[in-house]
Amino acid sequence: MEYLVALDAHGHIGRAAAACFVSQPTLSTQIRQLERHLGVAITERVGRGIVVTPAGHELAERARAVLRDTDEMLEWGRSGSADLSGPLRIAAIPTAAPYLLARVLAVIRERHPDVQLCLDELKASALIESLTAAQLDVGLMAMPVAEDDLEHTVVFEDPFLLAMAPRHRLARQPTVATDDLAGETVLLLEEGHCLRCQVLKVCRNVGAREVSKGGTSLATICQMVAAGIGVTLLPTSAAPIEARRGSGIVVRPFSDVTASRQLALTWRHRSPAAPLYQELAELIAARLADLDSGVSSAAASGSLKPDADGTAPAR
Repeated sequence: MEYLVALDAHGHIGRAAAACFVSQPTLSTQIRQLERHLGVAITERVGRGIVVTPAGHELAERARAVLRDTDEMLEWGRSGSADLSGPLRIAAIPTAAPYLLARVLAVIRERHPDVQLCLDELKASALIESLTAAQLDVGLMAMPVAEDDLEHTVVFEDPFLLAMAPRHRLARQPTVATDDLAGETVLLLEEGHCLRCQVLKVCRNVGAREVSKGGTSLATICQMVAAGIGVTLLPTSAAPIEARRGSGIVVRPFSDVTASRQLALTWRHRSPAAPLYQELAELIAARLADLDSGVSSAAASGSLKPDADGTAPAR
């Protein structure tokens, strides 16, 4: 059933096999055995490739439900303990994973030392889909989470900073106003990143020029800023890494409005381990609160100081 769901999701034998960590012949053999067992054609050869038949799509949806119920049964079996054990599948959005996931994982390991962490990095839409399909246990993502099957707790308030090259006209100011963005070229991430939509909301209120130049990550966007191509709005959580000494960019806080995003730990409300995830979220929020106050204060003074883990300061 897992192979069938993977094939339905990816529509390609090779990609499905890679997602399941098996060889293509292994996956193909299992799909053929499932077809013989059920007496239903799951795939159809078209040219040099294959497609999943309508009956295969229907079977995949039923398989997803069975796998979800099976995972919840296993969770229920472990939920009698005050500690999580076994695999914990966790994912984070790409604009949070490099900057906060290490701290999140440290909290999980301290509270539940026997857990086996399985990590992934997914855009918001894919993360929500994986959570609701029980392919993930918890996710770190930006609000809002418009999904009835999911619960969440906000763990970090992540203000935006204006990132620019050191010689930019606004770099001489200790703080900036949103009106200062009028006429500026603001670099955006590519479609699919929730951070893109959040930055667009700020820019369109003041008449900034929003430009997408193929930025697939915050690191890439910041390299473009350092090259003088434009400015960008950088989450506070990313500043200790992307605006570190030698990065070629400086950051300034906004003085007139609180432009920010909220990051939340999210899980299925039907999960038997939901109380443990809620407890984890509260512990994570307490740990990240120190990062929030430290980086925000440093940005307001015009320079970021080294983080607790030795991250170098920004100029």
